[in-house]
Amino acid sequence: MLISKQPPRYKLGNSTYFLTFNVYDRLKILHNKDVAEFIIEELKFYSKKIKSLIAYTIMREHIHLLVEILNHEDLSDFLRDFKKFTSKGIKKRLNLIKPHIWLRGTMDHCIRTENEDDFMNHLGYIFYNSKKHLNILPKDFPYHNFLEFVEKGYFEIDYCNCEEKPFVQKLYD
Repeated sequence: MLISKQPPRYKLGNSTYFLTFNVYDRLKILHNKDVAEFIIEELKFYSKKIKSLIAYTIMREHIHLLVEILNHEDLSDFLRDFKKFTSKGIKKRLNLIKPHIWLRGTMDHCIRTENEDDFMNHLGYIFYNSKKHLNILPKDFPYHNFLEFVEKGYFEIDYCNCEEKPFVQKLYD
């Protein structure tokens, strides 16, 4: 009997985490406009359970987040509540009868504070996803907060308008 195990979680409070979670059976349902807008709204609402929601991208069948937390329990509460509420909302918006929307577990990476590049590599990877999976430049992709980082001077507006992959992408390939 095959038992699905949840990935282990590295627990460290007062930290920044890169998170990835997937739709059950990798169904490509998150780019329905009503669903994507609902998820963005709920990310902003549920981010009150953590210190801050730094960056996000919503792909067709997965989500990447960069969040800052005070306590590790806050991260678990945020993920549990966000997934539970959005599951109900997505089912309602798409008239789905499926028992699950989100795959169990969340892949996480605690950003290393001693390595300044770790944060920027993961932030870049979040926005690179639209180019990687859909061949859409970050400036043209509607389901992330890339333009906020352009305004802050973190990225040029034409980020990913070349063949070079962000360093962290090379690690995940």
